[in-house]
Amino acid sequence: MRIAPLVERPDLADQVAAWGFAEWGHLNPGETLARRVIRIQGKMNLDRVPVAFVALDEAGGIVGTASLIFDDLEGDPRNPWLASVYVPPEHRKKGIASALVRAVEDTARRLGYSRLYLFTSTVPDLYAGLGWRPLERRDYRGENIQVMDRTL
Repeated sequence: MRIAPLVERPDLADQVAAWGFAEWGHLNPGETLARRVIRIQGKMNLDRVPVAFVALDEAGGIVGTASLIFDDLEGDPRNPWLASVYVPPEHRKKGIASALVRAVEDTARRLGYSRLYLFTSTVPDLYAGLGWRPLERRDYRGENIQVMDRTL
């Protein structure tokens, strides 16, 4: 497996957008798949936020994604954020999400950030196991989320 910035594989932007729309579209009222594709295409950077990453298997197929973005919770002044970590069910429990998280952390550090934030409603234990600290639980657009941070 290899982690690559999405800018190296722009052909995978539609798949990244489709996964994100299916998994978190309900948190973004009014968003369409077409709008999400445009947003993902805007993450094809190396030297500035936002940056999207893809995990690739030995054959070059996509097996996961994650992003570094500036804002993730509307109205929250903290930044930047680890966001949109997704690994399809058939590829889970193989260390892919952990590798994606580390790639985002490394990029945030390289870009000069000393702290990173995330929120999750499903896998706080995954992030805690990677050194992330729980900050608060709250309701966000009808979903109970855990906000976490990590000093880089």
